[in-house]
Amino acid sequence: MKQHYSSPFWSPPYGPPPYPVEDAKLVIVRYEADPAAVAGFVPKPLEPLGNGLVSAFVGEMWQSRGPGAYLEGGLAVGVRYKKSVSSHTIALLTSQDEALFVGREVFGHPKLLCDPGTVCIEGNGRRATLRRRGDEILAVAVNLEELGGGAQMLTKDRYFVKMIPSPDPKWPSLRQVIYQKMEDHKLRMAFRGRGWIRLGGNVSIDLTPLRPYKILEAWYIEASWNVPPAKVVEEEKISWK
Repeated sequence: MKQHYSSPFWSPPYGPPPYPVEDAKLVIVRYEADPAAVAGFVPKPLEPLGNGLVSAFVGEMWQSRGPGAYLEGGLAVGVRYKKSVSSHTIALLTSQDEALFVGREVFGHPKLLCDPGTVCIEGNGRRATLRRRGDEILAVAVNLEELGGGAQMLTKDRYFVKMIPSPDPKWPSLRQVIYQKMEDHKLRMAFRGRGWIRLGGNVSIDLTPLRPYKILEAWYIEASWNVPPAKVVEEEKISWK
């Protein structure tokens, strides 16, 4: 049998990167939260910036190669790794298992499955909700008021901490720090306006400690980008204990 990039080898669910995101319709709300609460969601060896700034996003995605149409969203914060400052997604949910597999197995994204959904159009409003097993995890909305700008809201690069668990207590797990830089951003539309956000949770993921103190800005964006191969910048053996 031919050795493929992913398992099952006779029918691999995904191949190696790159993974073009050909169409994304995103509702983004940037806000201030408790810096101490944010710090509690950042895995070592990454360090929180300490400013409490959070970017919440939910959107419809389209990838011809792989998952097709799916819903995805989460929360991103600023982090420091050694002398580098970048972004880290502390929570990420997706509605398709192919997108889940690629995110977790290849890049170390902290992805969980969410229920299927869409971005709702309500007059000038755009609203999107992440639900997991029926429970609301994150809801965001924006009223479309100003056309233009928005390129700074698209993620350019980010760090993730990937854990490769060992099934054998006598054999260590591997912890990798992954640096991922996006490419070929194309912004087709961006509206800015009044924003709204609500954080929820259930027994598998609880985002309520990151509730907003103040909403800073909100956007509706339609864009595309490419997810190329990432770089392993650190690897460490980790024991079970």
